[in-house]
Amino acid sequence: MIHPGWVPNTFSFMRSDPGGIDQEPRQDYTASVIERFQAEHPGGVPGSMIFALQAGTRLRVFEGCFDARDENKATIVTVPTGFCVLFRGDLIHSDVAYEETNYRIHCYLTYEGVQWVPDIVQSTLGPHSTCKYCGIKMDRGPKFHKHQFYCEQNPKGPDNRLKRKFEGMSGVYKCVVCANVCYRSASSLRVHNMRKHPKE
Repeated sequence: MIHPGWVPNTFSFMRSDPGGIDQEPRQDYTASVIERFQAEHPGGVPGSMIFALQAGTRLRVFEGCFDARDENKATIVTVPTGFCVLFRGDLIHSDVAYEETNYRIHCYLTYEGVQWVPDIVQSTLGPHSTCKYCGIKMDRGPKFHKHQFYCEQNPKGPDNRLKRKFEGMSGVYKCVVCANVCYRSASSLRVHNMRKHPKE
């Protein structure tokens, strides 16, 4: 997508030395900056450009990801020498590691009359969930569920923490590895073994 109102703004000469690591995924503009641009140019989104000065210039993009990154949508775009790639500034992307020194040019594509500070980027989360008690955003998965279960703003959080504290101290199902650990149900012992003694 090339927006007719885009104006080249703030060119940066970029150099990547060999032996580095892939950068963390990001967006080139913060959400508040994009909102300011859209207030002046409804429907518009600022953009970015990478111009390849030599062979092997690459960029990892997350296709169609503007709110949260999806690792399954990550793809590497190779930019031929003398060509450039234009993309929306809210597209999640990252620079890649290089085996040889790489030189390229980055340029912000913005709109006339909107003040902003370049080089302040927006870090991104993977597919995430929001705690219904405290509002924190975290990557989906066991850590999120654990946080929400024990969240200090969860009305049942204190009880949940207390139950966990005394869990495994009474019952007929005993752990054969841990001393004095026993549960009231076989399923609880199974979960304990999966957490504490996973099979290699």
